[in-house]
Amino acid sequence: MLVLGLTGSIGSGKSTVAELLARRGVPVLSSDAIAQQVIEHDAETRAALAEAFGAEIVPPDGPINRGAMAAAIFGPTPEHEQRRLFVERVVHPRVIERIAAELDRLAARGEPIAIVESALIYRAGIEDLFDYVIAVVAPEPIRRERLRLRGMDDADITYRQAIQDSDEELRHRADFVLDNSGTPAELETATETLLALLRTLPPRPVHVSA
Repeated sequence: MLVLGLTGSIGSGKSTVAELLARRGVPVLSSDAIAQQVIEHDAETRAALAEAFGAEIVPPDGPINRGAMAAAIFGPTPEHEQRRLFVERVVHPRVIERIAAELDRLAARGEPIAIVESALIYRAGIEDLFDYVIAVVAPEPIRRERLRLRGMDDADITYRQAIQDSDEELRHRADFVLDNSGTPAELETATETLLALLRTLPPRPVHVSA
């Protein structure tokens, strides 16, 4: 099975590409959705977060206060960074475990391609999990305007962009790049063209050192 990483900065249109691929029958695993499942339902993870953030953010019963959690980990101070890194240390290993298990299940049922959507493929150092990585990019002013339309303020946008790879870095490192600076129809056409190409590719050979 060909395993592909799909990445891009916030506001790039990465999730839109994921939806387009899913509509065409490609299994797409969202790392954000899996992380949310881990945070909400994994008892050990939830206990660690409750101890760190308190009952106002992680109540004993009921959903985690996602807005308050985001405010606690996205910001300009060293404390924001420390809290964010703590959450990543607690959550990311379990997310990777669940993704690996789901990929095994998809391979066992004979799926030819699977996509893992994650904004932090390179930051998390998991690029070697994939045969190829697709990056969705768009100019920063376009990304920022899209996020404003979602209700995000400029400060929050800046904090979140700062912890993700720049478009320049993604263009340099990714195997395929989808430019989402045009219309939705253009992005859909580009995604279809890329998918047709991907269906012809073999898994990347694994090089084993002697």
